[in-house]
Amino acid sequence: MKSPLVAATFLTASLSACSAPEIDCAVFPAQSNSLYTLPYEVGTAWDVYAATEHYRSANQGVGTYAIDFVMPIGTKVLAARDGEVVSVQAGFKDGNNEDLKENYVFIKHSDGTIGRYFHLMYNGELVKQGDQVTAGEVIALSGNTGQSGGPHLHFDVQQCGPNLPPHYNRLPCGQTLPLTFKNTKEHSCGLKAGEKYTAL
Repeated sequence: MKSPLVAATFLTASLSACSAPEIDCAVFPAQSNSLYTLPYEVGTAWDVYAATEHYRSANQGVGTYAIDFVMPIGTKVLAARDGEVVSVQAGFKDGNNEDLKENYVFIKHSDGTIGRYFHLMYNGELVKQGDQVTAGEVIALSGNTGQSGGPHLHFDVQQCGPNLPPHYNRLPCGQTLPLTFKNTKEHSCGLKAGEKYTAL
């Protein structure tokens, strides 16, 4: 459950966002064919704060399909798909609230896409560059680093890369992809802000 302070901070951030275009649900893969599982432990459930609300016309909508899960600092973050760790940052302190000073793990999948896990805890990485990981493996601990309205995990998949800071959103690789997750309730049009999703 979000604290009132976290909820208010996230609300303020959302009000400054550009209005998102209508999303075509047909672009989301069927859950039965999904390559992804939720990036947290089976049996746990977390609220989605933002999904397609990430859209910004100023950057051509590269973040449209990113997802923010509200979760406490220190929550186990799991790989959502098999792949190779291609970049890790772990040296920034929680609560710094500075752009481009967030901890992360980037994982490259077999099709060249990049799974990105952001705002991780200071020294919260549990993998290193070059490691091979499998879906469901614990890779890090969630945190509150970088420009963040409160403790949460930002997860997205870019079409190629990795795009490293300060070029996180450089196109064409920066474009995020529409996702579904095979181990939770039905969501044919992607995860929805304001809903809680249990990893099954």
